[in-house]
Amino acid sequence: MATTYTSCAAQVAANIAKNCNTPLTGGYTGRGVLIALADAPTVTQSGANPRTISAVALATGKKSVVIDNVFSTSPFNGSASQSNADDGMIKHRKTVVIQVPLRGSDVSKNIVEPLYQSPLGYMAILEKKDRSGNGSYEVIGFEQGLVANEDGIVRNEYENGGCVVATMSCNEAVFEYSFFDTDYATTKAAFETLMAASY
Repeated sequence: MATTYTSCAAQVAANIAKNCNTPLTGGYTGRGVLIALADAPTVTQSGANPRTISAVALATGKKSVVIDNVFSTSPFNGSASQSNADDGMIKHRKTVVIQVPLRGSDVSKNIVEPLYQSPLGYMAILEKKDRSGNGSYEVIGFEQGLVANEDGIVRNEYENGGCVVATMSCNEAVFEYSFFDTDYATTKAAFETLMAASY
């Protein structure tokens, strides 16, 4: 039995595809920020769709942790989501693997050690290669903070350029949260502000 062809125009009409001329671009740029939930950031959700985070503000004197691996040979590894309903409630297991391309005692104190010592975990905002607007910045760890997996922080001086590689996970009820305010340019400016307020 032949499969019926569905044109892109039909998908746009059905609100599945947004624009046939600018299709989605998969993958991450390698840039992102980690924000410690114990630092009590102010997070604003959209009234129209609470899965949209429209603003994030760091508490006075607090800083973010920057993920900036654009130029590494193996940049930010991205994220994976796995859903299950074993306990009667659908949960989405989200795993993020990042690289910290820094070293030294200050990095150990301010970045690496807090990754497994933070009592509430971290919220990550990750930049995607797609620059279409809503969905271009993914938020992971808003409901339940990302925490380092057991044996999840490793460094081999001879691999990954000597970067610290951290594998962090969380379980959330919502499949995807996005960071979005008004349009792509406005959202990017807000993201860059969080990037600048870092260790």
